[in-house]
Amino acid sequence: MTRIKGLVSLSVILWVCSCIEPFPLTFNGNKVIFTVEATLTDIDEPQKIKIFESISYERNTYALPVLKAKVELLVDKKEKILLTEQGNGVYALPASFRTKTGSTYQLFIQRVDGSQYQSGVETMVSVSDIVRIYDEFVLKGIPSGEFYNPAHYIYIDTPDPANQKNNYLWTWKLWELQEICTTCLNGRYFEIASGRDPKGCRKEAGFENIWFDYFCNGDCWDLFFSKDLNVFSDIYTNGNVITGKLVAKIPYYLEEGGLIEVQQQSVSPDAYRYFKLIADQVQSNGNLVDTPPSGIIGNVKNINNANEPVAGLFMVTSIKKKRYWISRENAKGKAFPLGLLDHTIIPEPEENNDPGRPPLVPCIEGPTRTKIKPEGWIDRIKKPK
Repeated sequence: MTRIKGLVSLSVILWVCSCIEPFPLTFNGNKVIFTVEATLTDIDEPQKIKIFESISYERNTYALPVLKAKVELLVDKKEKILLTEQGNGVYALPASFRTKTGSTYQLFIQRVDGSQYQSGVETMVSVSDIVRIYDEFVLKGIPSGEFYNPAHYIYIDTPDPANQKNNYLWTWKLWELQEICTTCLNGRYFEIASGRDPKGCRKEAGFENIWFDYFCNGDCWDLFFSKDLNVFSDIYTNGNVITGKLVAKIPYYLEEGGLIEVQQQSVSPDAYRYFKLIADQVQSNGNLVDTPPSGIIGNVKNINNANEPVAGLFMVTSIKKKRYWISRENAKGKAFPLGLLDHTIIPEPEENNDPGRPPLVPCIEGPTRTKIKPEGWIDRIKKPK
């Protein structure tokens, strides 16, 4: 069982009835909510959904995966595709599956206890390309307590198709070159295990309340992801170019550049209203890691019990991606960079009697770190000594 802080992605303890109108949930004691995270796309990556129970207990929220369910996808109201269980509540479509413009999709779930769930019917709508990305340096860019942090505001231009209603969702991913691969508190880093002491940070007498930062052995990038919901309806821009749409506020981490990938998605009217409700409720109080004042339920319902609240959303979306190099030239001399760590870098002092110290630390692949150079990255120019 995994503890979740605030929202489970975009769907912890949320309620929207069939017409996507807000309906407050009252929690008396503990609560268990069947939750579905299901977004199918047309991009070249595995298509998976996640099914779990959001469990509220003593003001904490946990996720318990739903196992051994029968999950099927109905395509164009005639072809059924069975999803394969991969463990931990994850169910996958065949490797070659991608959504197609104009096709309809509906999700069906049957649990081992016989309860059955189905989603609404979602139609795939195409999305236009991002034609331009540009940035602006803002000295007081992002609120931080009583102060503001400098940031780069990222804008896009995109044409909006005429004679059709379009709804958009923007997200982003950022790569920053990280020099520090680990920080050890109350001890030092060791490359080789010794006895019962494992490889890595090791507590040592005489190093209490002291930390040391260790440089990476080779290039290493930290990954950052958008936290705010950014949705838009073309009601006032139909058929025109959407210009100067703010899609990201990137802190001024480093003087050197960073690489951002902006994703532009088409969403259905129901999905737009769902995300807009969350944005209005949550982002007025903080961001997506805060709990909203009332719940919202998506488009999945229990066939056997219409009164059961089901959280999450099933949707299909077309995605267009575009990468942009944030050079940060427009920030130099105007502010000090914030750095990628939450503290001042303190390397372990070199020891003359131990030329092996301090060691370099490997870059460990993970959800927020990679040693693979991203396409579009521009290497910094090394200054002559």
